[in-house]
Amino acid sequence: MKPPGVLCLEGDWENSLESRLSIESALRLLERAGRIRLVHRDVGTYAELEHYVDRWLNGELKGYDFAYLGFHGTANTLSVGDGDVSLAEFADLVDGRCAGKILYFASCRVLASSDQTLMAFCKQTGARAVAGYTRDVDWVEAAAFELLMVSDLMGSANMRSAYYRLRKDHPELTKKLGFRMAHSLWASERSIATAALEK
Repeated sequence: MKPPGVLCLEGDWENSLESRLSIESALRLLERAGRIRLVHRDVGTYAELEHYVDRWLNGELKGYDFAYLGFHGTANTLSVGDGDVSLAEFADLVDGRCAGKILYFASCRVLASSDQTLMAFCKQTGARAVAGYTRDVDWVEAAAFELLMVSDLMGSANMRSAYYRLRKDHPELTKKLGFRMAHSLWASERSIATAALEK
């Protein structure tokens, strides 16, 4: 049986064209360990984001039900190239095509949103769950957590239980990063996002 698939769309983390900073090598470690299959693409513009999201959701990648979206961000917003994409705009882009899929925003503060916003996002997109951070995060600490988190979520039947398990198993990192999850009927503790928004 094939391992589950991860689509990673990743923006530039630094301005220099010589920068080699990328989550790809960490995710390749999971691939080499037989935990996942990985498709990684660099995304520098909104048009590229739209292109790869459409190819993913139009059935080209069967069995790839986890999207790792690695971009800079602020509360409720991804930074893609020179522009910003709000969660609402991203929901319009996927247009209800994410049934059964997990959307992971590996971005500072994107999930510092209200419970209603996150649950409505899941309802509109059809996503099984959305996950990400409510705080500004250290890149290396986030990458270390993501090695553990991706493996856990890929094998979890219940997203709410998975969230609490991650909180229990990795209390320092989940708190420091402000890790948060939601699905269409539930969102994890609002206090995490409130604290992030007050900073």
